[in-house]
Amino acid sequence: MARPRKPEDPDKYQPCDRCGKCYWPAAWWPEGLICGYCYQAAKRTTGRCACGHDGVLPGIIDGAPACRSCSDIILNVDCVECGAETELYRGGSCLRCILKYTATDLLRSPDTGEVDPKLTVIVEALGAMERPNSGLTWIQQKHVKRFLKQLAAQEETTHEAIDTLPAGRTTNYVRALLVEHGVLPARDELLARFDRWALEKQERVIGSEQQTVIDQFRRWGLLRHLRSSSPISNSAFLRAKQSFTVAIEFSNWLTLERGLTVTQFTQHELDAWQAGGPSTREHVYRFIRWAIATRIVPADLTVIPH
Repeated sequence: MARPRKPEDPDKYQPCDRCGKCYWPAAWWPEGLICGYCYQAAKRTTGRCACGHDGVLPGIIDGAPACRSCSDIILNVDCVECGAETELYRGGSCLRCILKYTATDLLRSPDTGEVDPKLTVIVEALGAMERPNSGLTWIQQKHVKRFLKQLAAQEETTHEAIDTLPAGRTTNYVRALLVEHGVLPARDELLARFDRWALEKQERVIGSEQQTVIDQFRRWGLLRHLRSSSPISNSAFLRAKQSFTVAIEFSNWLTLERGLTVTQFTQHELDAWQAGGPSTREHVYRFIRWAIATRIVPADLTVIPH
């Protein structure tokens, strides 16, 4: 969002020869006085001049934008780093070069001071952005800086290494860049997310026997099915999470409320558990179906739908 303009001050400033408004003067060009707002707009006007020059067109000839040479305007818009003709940002460097420099600095290894060749694709991808100002705004955020430094500190650039970093949109964006440029192999991210989530979730299971059964359900009852239909949909991802959550809740209820394991309960306990909670408990059917198929529980058990 652009900043609002300051009010005109005719008593202090003479009219701009380009817009006719009384703002602070920024330059004297062949056409006359140019106010600060018109000056900034001129530096950001790009295209092809009537003479064929491609670049910044700060001048106006016959109502059309014109290059510096044709309009006799003296204006420094030449980047000292890459030589591009564009609006400069800091120290004579353009936005694109500052963005690449910032990314390079954040991605230096704390051990060697160099950027891992695998991570240079991030620098190049950011430098190639259509709107480098958006990239610079993004990379200057504290959480982005922190993430890139953590990434640079990893011993290797792998999916597993990135999985140890804080999850979020920044992680997803950088991972996608690395996959797009061939640094990382493509993978089903929802499937990977489910696997990480489920491993953490099953730590809440009470009892070693219960833990063994729930782990088997995770691996053979859910993950195997998800892998067979990869890439999985968001709905399949959510169904698997709900099924696993309900299976763990049922397992812990058996342990805490009935002193039983998941190999000892009967239809009576299953009905009592369903009746004593929300309708979402019917999603235990997937666990029961798997347990019957693997002969962990009797084949005559049924889940009553609400």
